Amino acid sequence: MRIVDHEQRRQKIAEVAMDLIAHEGLEATTLNRIARQMGASIRVITHYFADKDTLLLAVYRILALQGQAPIAEVLARDPADLAGALNVLCGSDEATLKRWRVYVAFWDKAARSPRFAAEQRLWIEKTLALIGEVIVARTGSAGEIRPLAMELISLVYGMSVQRTLDPESWAPEAIAAVIDRKVREVDLLRPS
Repeated sequence: MRIVDHEQRRQKIAEVAMDLIAHEGLEATTLNRIARQMGASIRVITHYFADKDTLLLAVYRILALQGQAPIAEVLARDPADLAGALNVLCGSDEATLKRWRVYVAFWDKAARSPRFAAEQRLWIEKTLALIGEVIVARTGSAGEIRPLAMELISLVYGMSVQRTLDPESWAPEAIAAVIDRKVREVDLLRPS
């Protein structure tokens, strides 16, 4: 009898779904297509995920965790590296650009589904809190951090979405230059 690692199988299904979403879009990513892509039957997919929305929610959570991991790596080296954290969040390399393609595909779903909207808010709040902590570590100031974190995240989202839709529109160097300018503005908040 073959022993199956169920968590590993769920992860594999979600990764295949993520690849399909990145290349074909959310609507084209069906349970049947995922099964075909894996060389498996639809029953394998539905054993782990009751329906497409359950699978998509799992994909979204994996996507969010993948997006947080590079930030955590940067901050493990330097908890005040705001530029590093914002740069890895931006779509400035191929892996991050792929994540942004999937993330943008979920926006319509989040706009129409309270369940997905709640998940979206949860991860945005986590990101805002994390960037807020970096700002405090960098400046030593715990004043009105949330509006500044929101501004920085909005900037990153804007550049990332533009790069997702037109990869030539924002070179990684241009993204880094804008982020460096904003970080210099943040540095002005340091007490003298």
